[in-house]
Amino acid sequence: RHSQSETALETLKETLNTGQIAEDNAQCEATTTTEPVEEEDEYEDEQHDHFDETHISTMYLGHADYSVPASATAETFRRSEQVRRGDVARPRNRSEVPGSGGGERMSALDYFPRQNSINSVMMHTQRNRSMPSIRADSRLYGMRTFASTQFAAQKRGFLRRKVPLEEMVSYTSEALARPLMNLPRELMRDATRSFRVIQRYMGNVDDAVTPEEKFSDVLWLCNAGIRALLLRDEVFCQLAKQVTGNPSPGAAERGWTLLGVLLYAFRPTQLLLPHLDAFVDAAPVPTLRLRRFLRLQLGRVKRAGGRIAEMSASELQLVMTVPSQPLVFGGQLDEIVGCTDLVNCHTGLPRVLEQLTTLIVSLGGDRTEGLFRVPGDSDAVALTRLRIEAGQTDFSHVHDPNVPASLLKEWLRDLAEPLVPESLYEQCVSAPDDPATALGVMSLMPESSMHVLKFLMRFLAGLLLPDVQERTKMGASNLALVFGPSLLRNPASDLKNAFASSSGEQAFVMTLLASFAS
Repeated sequence: RHSQSETALETLKETLNTGQIAEDNAQCEATTTTEPVEEEDEYEDEQHDHFDETHISTMYLGHADYSVPASATAETFRRSEQVRRGDVARPRNRSEVPGSGGGERMSALDYFPRQNSINSVMMHTQRNRSMPSIRADSRLYGMRTFASTQFAAQKRGFLRRKVPLEEMVSYTSEALARPLMNLPRELMRDATRSFRVIQRYMGNVDDAVTPEEKFSDVLWLCNAGIRALLLRDEVFCQLAKQVTGNPSPGAAERGWTLLGVLLYAFRPTQLLLPHLDAFVDAAPVPTLRLRRFLRLQLGRVKRAGGRIAEMSASELQLVMTVPSQPLVFGGQLDEIVGCTDLVNCHTGLPRVLEQLTTLIVSLGGDRTEGLFRVPGDSDAVALTRLRIEAGQTDFSHVHDPNVPASLLKEWLRDLAEPLVPESLYEQCVSAPDDPATALGVMSLMPESSMHVLKFLMRFLAGLLLPDVQERTKMGASNLALVFGPSLLRNPASDLKNAFASSSGEQAFVMTLLASFAS
């Protein structure tokens, strides 16, 4: 009898679980739109008038939260944006969050709806170039995959036949009658105008456009994306469409260049970012230098995000010159030292390395508490990096030593290959406390890498003088903790292995610092 009761209880549990799963699935289908609804003839009026909150939650939070109504999820998104900008205070009780009950205190995680785990992982990958790289799988991500769930239904002809997906994501010489994505009515005109701007810039239309008009168009496009969050993914999707199957190689190259320029102004949303990442990886980008530039731009926006203030004409002039310049950030060290514009011919060192270390000293970095630990102002860091990439040497706008200090770490981290080659990684972390091993590893490094590493170690050793340490509060262990991930890059793809080896990286850098300090 007892055995029968247990069996009946298990059967009841399975029934309840099945019912709950069915209920969740039903609610998911009711709240999450995976394919835009096709109306008969009123696409423009119906589809855009009913731009609802579910689309916002799906687009920016990964999916609609099952436990929160769609309207509450959208309101939560709006409130979270206000909290991020500082317009409103962060809620302290659950009763202050739309769609939640109770008045108990809440944590930061409680305020935001649950996010899709895959999107969340892809959003936070490659923040540290020393950690194993996790790139978007082209089998799971890509513009076709994104378009299949996020593009609005397009119809044409007297019979209002549906436009095939392949056509929606491929080049067209025609003007865009309506946005590719579901957008609110007030952004429809800007969306169609942005497509015209892209066509004019790429040169796929017959309009006679002067360079001044092209520049004005791009400036408008950059600031339109900065102002309107919902317009950003639309612009990136339009660019991806126009470079896919473009019959003119020159026009396609201009389109890829424009993509990199726009990444200076604003970033894709969390939902689009892994798809755009996979698209750039798989697409036939015309040149290796341009592909590196795009990958560098995507990695930068993952770490730092987009800008808040609108872009000025002088800033855009700098941005437009960067794609044609040799890569300072993200390039190969051998290529940098082999370029006469990027290297000091007297010392053989990259100019950017000497510029940044000189700025740190001249701005009083040796008297600044938390040097290399405290990040510089993000806008100042971005502008200074832009000036360096554009080949300018005027840094009169920089007054904080934390700005060049942050850029020095960025330059080391963004090198295409780590300063200490990956082939020597195991030797570094296997006996990190042995000075003979550390110096022996240096002797095995390529000459350009060893030259840069020696210069960097001498510079850092100068910050370990007792009176300097007293002011900066940055001892050898602190500097090793900061520079270890920038100098060494674990070749393993296992995150557990990477974290286990981090202490060995720190110890190796400490050993080098001690050797040069003595």
